[in-house]
Amino acid sequence: MPVKSGSYLVTALLVVVGFLVIYPLFMLFFGSFKGGPPGTSTPFTIQGYITAYTNPVTFSTLWTTAWLGLVRTVLAAGLAIFFAWVITRTDTPWRGFLEVLIWIKFFLPGLPLVVAWILLLGERGFINQFLMQTFHLDGPLLNVYSYGGIIWVSVISWTALIFILIVPAFRGMDAALEESSRMAGANTFTTIRRITVPVLMPAILGATMLAFIRIMESFEVELFLGYGSGIYVYTTRIWWLLGLASADFPQAMALSSVFLIIVMGLIILQGKILGSKQFVTVTGRGFAVRPMRLGRWRYVTLSIVLLWFFIAAVLPIAVLILGTFMRIWGIWVEDPFTLKHWIRTLGDSQFWFSLKNTLYLGFGAATGGMLLYSIISYIVTKTKYASRKALDVVSWLPWGVPSLVLAIGFLWAYVGGLPFLRFIYGSIWLLMLVFLVRGLPLGVRVMNGAMVQMGNELEESSRVLGGSWIYTFRRILAPLLSGSFISAWIIVFMLTARDLVTVVLLYTPSSRLLTTKLFEHWTVGEYERATVVGLILTLLTLIVALIARFIGTKQQVVSHM
Repeated sequence: MPVKSGSYLVTALLVVVGFLVIYPLFMLFFGSFKGGPPGTSTPFTIQGYITAYTNPVTFSTLWTTAWLGLVRTVLAAGLAIFFAWVITRTDTPWRGFLEVLIWIKFFLPGLPLVVAWILLLGERGFINQFLMQTFHLDGPLLNVYSYGGIIWVSVISWTALIFILIVPAFRGMDAALEESSRMAGANTFTTIRRITVPVLMPAILGATMLAFIRIMESFEVELFLGYGSGIYVYTTRIWWLLGLASADFPQAMALSSVFLIIVMGLIILQGKILGSKQFVTVTGRGFAVRPMRLGRWRYVTLSIVLLWFFIAAVLPIAVLILGTFMRIWGIWVEDPFTLKHWIRTLGDSQFWFSLKNTLYLGFGAATGGMLLYSIISYIVTKTKYASRKALDVVSWLPWGVPSLVLAIGFLWAYVGGLPFLRFIYGSIWLLMLVFLVRGLPLGVRVMNGAMVQMGNELEESSRVLGGSWIYTFRRILAPLLSGSFISAWIIVFMLTARDLVTVVLLYTPSSRLLTTKLFEHWTVGEYERATVVGLILTLLTLIVALIARFIGTKQQVVSHM
């Protein structure tokens, strides 16, 4: 690529990406000082901030968000650390198989599993009915619509994400450190506590902080399990304010702006903490990876991981399947099973419209997004253009923006902002733009990790032989990067297809998705049809992930032949 023309193109790309990212965030703060909803002519005011932060409910909600997030993060991180240690540092049988199970749990969409846990632990849930009949109880023993229910469902879900983030560090640690501890007389528990965890603290702390930030932004679990019983977190409080018959936009915008500042502050704190900790675990010396021998305890560790997968994935999916065939959701009656909910759902034109939109949006956001992310990654890691650092910063910015807050920013940007952009509101194209921005940090970071491994001599050889930049990228770099590209594509597709919080304020009947269809069924009490849609959504994400992973594996094999 010629330097001068390339510089112009990079600057143009920076302007476009900067507009997509910064404009909605600017409009978020702009809207917080307006006295009405987007698209209306209202005066500037700080009344929204005054109302929000003189209301004691705001501070009780913030406290609930903080302590609930901290408890869930600590418990999920504890389980993830244990699983990572079992799979990478011990001689537990079937370790590769166990790791695949945890990845499968990560791929499962969260919203249908929340519905499944309601079917299990709700007032009419299977487990409660079993306990009532077995122990002759007058009422349900367990209550999923509680702090305990929110913590339970969240912990078993977030464990998989934290595990995926920390397992490479566990796998890369030199086993000689642990062996030295055991030779000095330390037992297994002491070795884990005094050697393994402290040495891996940067990775553990980074993953834990990331999970805490993401749990602070969580919406679906809190909405389904807490909203009806009066448990509010920051995101459900904002949603409630905007869901009123006369939506309180000034107060909701004020809460959103401050919430964005809080999350950004947490990310900066994370960087400060991790920046002061440096632990070297891999050096140029010999590298030992010998697993720790557990003796008979290895079958205990195997059983614990299998039990977690059964509870976290097998049990809720089985109940979700069963729930789709129940005549009355959660109630055993004479002749309890029927196909009518499947027939009604599959015969509903709105369902097929929602499925089509979900596939369009998922494939469009994942494919278009990954092409954009790959180009940005190449510029950031492989060129020396002056604009590349600014492009890198802008691509990272959405990482600190909660999904609901980002959606509100886009709502203001494309309804209350520039008039010529209003035509896109309510369309599938606006949702695609939102998810392009939402996936920007993840997609670019995944591709950065692959790009830096590509030697410059590959491109130089192509150019010496007369290959253009486009030819070199298409025929040399793209095949070598296909594995990372497909992996990130899968994650972006999954996040798009199963996300409710990002679209709940932006979709219209013309841009309805499977997640919003499930939500609509649930809010009007059609629980049986909600379980059908949830099961189909689960199968869809798993099938697409498996197909994409298979294609990616085949492509990697071809590129290395």
